[in-house]
Amino acid sequence: MALSACPAQEELLQPAGRPLRKQLAAAARSINWSYALFWSISSTQRPRVLTWTDRFYNGEVKTRKISHSVELTADQLLMQRSEQLRELYEALQSGECDRRAARPVGSLSPEDLGDTEWYYVICMTYAFLPGQGLPGRSSASNEHVWLCNAHLAGSKDFPRALLAKSACIQTIVCIPLMGGVLELGTTDKVP
Repeated sequence: MALSACPAQEELLQPAGRPLRKQLAAAARSINWSYALFWSISSTQRPRVLTWTDRFYNGEVKTRKISHSVELTADQLLMQRSEQLRELYEALQSGECDRRAARPVGSLSPEDLGDTEWYYVICMTYAFLPGQGLPGRSSASNEHVWLCNAHLAGSKDFPRALLAKSACIQTIVCIPLMGGVLELGTTDKVP
């Protein structure tokens, strides 16, 4: 179920006070998966649906754009890319993506993205009813859902199957966590 409404942009915090994004980054990087998304129940949409709350991109980068000349560490570059992809999502959603002159130098445009990055950005447009899609099924059952060969799955079982195929996403796991669902995906086949 693709929706155009933007989820709440509030920063979720771990009990230890660390931002969720850093936790997502650590999870995706530690197992070398392409992305991590955190889905939670939207407080603004009726009926209640799971929408992305936070995210981290760890996949292949087609075009690197740096917004300042300071040397960044590999971790900082990954965090910057995740932020650039979120900004592009918001620009596309608001219709501002065509105004190149108004965008900062480090901003991405659609032609800067590779297939996996597009998959990641498009995932942010989705929302899932309880029991629908992998995040919805994981949330409703309170159990993890593991999908190997995601690129071959049917759209009834996995609504993003066609997108996954174009991005070569092969494995996705959804884990109920902290009242939401952690989704991790990779271009590798992980049985």
